Amino acid sequence: MRYFFSLCLVFSFYSVFAQLNLSVGYTSGSVSPEGLDEVLDHYNDERPWLRNQMSHVNWLNGYSIGLRYKIDRVAFDFKWENQINRSNANGIDPSTDSEFEQTLFFKLSSFGVGLESFLNEKISLHGNFEFNKFRVRTETTDFSERFVLLNNWSTGSTFSAGYNFVGSNLVHVSIRPYVTFGWTNHPLDDLNRNLNPDAPVINNIEEEFMNFGLKIIFYNGPWY
Repeated sequence: MRYFFSLCLVFSFYSVFAQLNLSVGYTSGSVSPEGLDEVLDHYNDERPWLRNQMSHVNWLNGYSIGLRYKIDRVAFDFKWENQINRSNANGIDPSTDSEFEQTLFFKLSSFGVGLESFLNEKISLHGNFEFNKFRVRTETTDFSERFVLLNNWSTGSTFSAGYNFVGSNLVHVSIRPYVTFGWTNHPLDDLNRNLNPDAPVINNIEEEFMNFGLKIIFYNGPWY
């Protein structure tokens, strides 16, 4: 959270000319990742002794930063966005008769280029094409440092409708319901094998990460 407020502080004093705007934003989205849930279910099934099982990932929350160049009623933009979540499990491992705990850290990073059309000053429609990197790291009682279990790429698009609160030349705010879907999926076979090495081999587990929610984006500079 402190990084977000630091960005907002820099954003408040940053100004550019003409129609080039810097943006910073916050995103919260609901997701039902069946492929990832399947991997986590296998994890729980292989460890019936867990006191608290790995929970499903139902939300992704994160921050974004980008640039927008607006010409009359059309704008082009580039954005970088991180959405994160985590899941945790713990219990007494019968093989060692000691306390066991494992945390999984999920990060979905997006790099996108988009086009925005303004129906009027306050209403706009936006769509983009994006490259998405999905990374899973873990931390356990057996290792003092986090290490990577999965790191791969996919492509997708996000579509949103914006209601824009046009302020002074310093800051403007856009409220955007959105939906994201994938053109290609993230393969999760390696993640399943890393988490469940003793389980029967299951191939072709994939995840699209279709999600929908709300974006709040702050823009600086003139609004033409």
